[in-house]
Order: sequence, then C-alpha cells, then structure tokens
Amino acid sequence: MFELTICTGGNRRTVPAEAGQLVSDLLQQYIPSFALPCAGNHTCGKCRVHVEGAVEPAGESETRLLGTQALAEGVRLACACRIQGNAVVTLHDEGASKIVAWYKTPDYERTETGCGFAVDIGTTTVAVQLLDRASGTVLAERLAENAQRGYGADVISRIEACKTVGLDVLSDRIAEQIEKMAQECLREAGISQVEESVVTGNSTMLHLYEGLNPASLAVVPFDVQSYFGCYSRRTLAGAPVYLPRCVGAYVGADITCAILAAELMNSGIQLLTDIGTNGEMALAWNGKLLCCSTAAGPAFEGAGLSCGMPAAPGAIRTVTEENGTITYETVGKQPACGICGSGILDALSVMLKTGIIDDSGYLENEDGDEDDVWEIGSSRVNITQRDVRQIQLAKSAICAGLITLLEHEGLSVDEVSRFVIAGGFGNTINQDSAAEIGLFPAGLRDRTSFIGNGALGGAGMLLMNRSLRGQTEQMAQNAVELSLSTSAEFMDYYVDCMSFMQF
Repeated sequence: MFELTICTGGNRRTVPAEAGQLVSDLLQQYIPSFALPCAGNHTCGKCRVHVEGAVEPAGESETRLLGTQALAEGVRLACACRIQGNAVVTLHDEGASKIVAWYKTPDYERTETGCGFAVDIGTTTVAVQLLDRASGTVLAERLAENAQRGYGADVISRIEACKTVGLDVLSDRIAEQIEKMAQECLREAGISQVEESVVTGNSTMLHLYEGLNPASLAVVPFDVQSYFGCYSRRTLAGAPVYLPRCVGAYVGADITCAILAAELMNSGIQLLTDIGTNGEMALAWNGKLLCCSTAAGPAFEGAGLSCGMPAAPGAIRTVTEENGTITYETVGKQPACGICGSGILDALSVMLKTGIIDDSGYLENEDGDEDDVWEIGSSRVNITQRDVRQIQLAKSAICAGLITLLEHEGLSVDEVSRFVIAGGFGNTINQDSAAEIGLFPAGLRDRTSFIGNGALGGAGMLLMNRSLRGQTEQMAQNAVELSLSTSAEFMDYYVDCMSFMQF
C-alpha cells in the first residue's frame, strides 16, 4: 500500500493508493467533482494534473495528447497515469466558472406566493435560483459544473456510465448536488422553507435525476421512460418538485421551457436554437411546433479543445484582427490561460479572414509542420488542427439542423421573422463571427435575439404561474420531433455545412 498526496486550492490530503491504481480513480473517490470529459477514454487530454513521485511512464496515447515538453514538466493525464509508489498530484485551480444565469422572459402574471427554486440541470452546468414567487426577485443563486461530469462530457457517456457504475450513483450525485446548492441559497437568503420547485433539463438529465433507466434513449427507436410533465419522486428543500414535459428523447423539458421564455408560439415564423453540449432546435409557425436535436458536443463550452476551458477568469472570450495585429480579451482581464466557446468562434473567424485556415478548415504553418498550431497573438494559447475540426463538426450539426427544419416545412431563411438563440454560450457569442464561419445561416443574422438561459427563465415562469404548466404540457405533447439521424436531407446539409463560410 502506498500514499498519494492530493494538492488542490492550497490544501493537501494524503490518501492510500494501490500499485497500478489510476490517479483518476483516486481523484474521483476523494474529489467527486474532478472532471473526465471523455469518461476516461484517453481521447480529450483534458484531465491534466501535475505529478511527482513513483508512477508508470506515459504510454503512446498520453504522449500524443500531452507532448514531450508537458511530460518533461511533470504534466500527466489522470485517466492514464498509474501509481507505482508514493506520489504527489497537484490540481491546478483555474477559478470558478463564470457562468451567468442571465435570461430574458416576457411579461406574465405571477399567481403564486411564497418562495421556490427554479433549477436547470444542464449536461455541463447546473443552475439553481431561489425566487420570491410573488415579485420574481432572485433571492440567491448558485451555478456549478454538473457533478456527473466525471462520467463523461455528453449524455451518451452518462448513459454508458449507468451500465458500469450504476444508475443510482449518477442519480444520487445530481440530486445531492442540487440539494446542497439549494440549502446554500436558503442560508444566504435567511429563508427556512420553500413552497415548491421546478426542475428542468434535457430528457437524459431528467431520467437520471428521477432514477429512471436512460438506456433506451441511446438506441433506436429512442424510447423514453417518461415524458414527465408531472411531480418528481424527489423533494427539494423538503418541498414538492414539478418536472416540465419533454417533447421526445432528445428534445427535453429545457427546450419546452426555452420556448415558453422566448414566446416562440406567437405570430410569425420563429426559429430557436439552444447552443450547448446538445444542440436543440425548434421551429414555430402557423400554430405548429417542429423540434429536433443534434449532437453538437461540448466543444462550444471549451471541453475537448487543446486549450479549451469554461468562461472562467483568464479564458480568452474575444479575438479581433486589425491591420495584421491580433488582439484578444479575457474573462476578468486576467492573463490568458485558455479559450472558451465565444473566443474560439472569434478566433476561427479571424483565422478564416487572414488565411490561416481555408474554407475546408485546413491549417498550415509557414514551415509546413504536420502538427500545426496557431497562437492567438502573444497569449501562448494555441488553436490546433484538431480544435478546428472539433468546432467544424459542431457548427455543421447546428447549421444543418436549422436548415433541415426549414426545408422540412418548405420554408426559406428569408421567411423567418425571428431567430432566437438560448443558452449560456449563446448569450456570449459574436453573431457576426458565428455567421461568418457558418454556425447558422447568414440570412438570420439581422433577425437574431438572445434570451440567455431560456431553460432557467422558463422554469421560473412555471414556478410563478401554475396555469402555464398545462399550456406547456399541451404544447410539448402536440409538438413533432424530427429525427435527424434518419434524415437524408440533414446528412446532405451536414456535409455541405462543414465548410467555413456563410450559408
């Protein structure tokens, strides 16, 4: 038996370790929030830690992801590093994620009294707000990365984790996290009880929260155990929890809430997308609602990129070019240590404009190095060819999904009266950069509006006006979910939208 000393945030903790044990297994045991974005499959290179002491040498995959210089400096991947003796592992504190729980909702009547919680369980981020239901005042809030992230960055990884570590583990982890966040809000606000709560999320997140087996969501015909639109088996701070209705397996209650917050069912032809780990979309016109979802992946939120990170202090959030000079801004005006989603879109737009990449996404340095990278100014933050490809896949899925929705109904981009972008990432992007690289059709640029975290905003509306629940349940029940996985049109558009250009 050996000892592993874990250093994080100025604290040191020594724990027992066995020969051959993965550092990631120990970290997840003692620091449950430690993230493994690719679920420990040695593909993303994001679980970087500094290691000293007796550990096995790096293998081929670890060397490829880290490079020889990082390895020489003691950097290792926790998911690939195995204990051989006593060792010390240091986690680098990048600061708390700057995830703003901002949202815009329409004017509506508040019919309820007392206090309650609105909760959005995102695949990447969990947002909890304590609200005065009569006035709509936010009394306290907590924002954190989803505690299930150690089991993968996307819903498929989480579903697979249910088979290996057990459904109860993932279910209890998210429920305990939300309860802890809620109790912190109550203490901050000096309130002892709430009347009710509304918890929203995509279909997989709600299945996991309720302890329902999500396995059928990952295989054809993508059946759900429940559409929800009901009360949970759980309570939050001792009070009942209402779960809004989902549209289908991959169009969840978060989109139902975002549609409510966006007033998407009003007159005109309106289009909505929630840009995040899951790219969900909705088209409303002539009283009809057509929805779909694409697997955008976590790249828009910084995960899976070589220098990617959440919008935390030091993350590059904007990149501009003028007269050949590259400038950038970071969150909190701190020294650059990575790049978040909005920054990567700006960076790709600049790279396209200056010829660093062509419209196919090919990146080549002057020396023709196969392992090409582009440094953002003098930031020491690099964009690699693999990063470009990750965003290329994600943006193509979003753009192709939007075009497919319109094509399915025989509509053109010019006929859309309003294009709504929801989600934390969607609230921070430069719409010009997004259009220039083809994240959405350029014709929508001047009709774009941002509503921030529409899922959380809609959950708050359901918390403060009970009559809206029946309306959204009926709306979700009547909505049609378009399966893009079986759509030949989507696949054709997906290939076309790979190019970095305006569509």
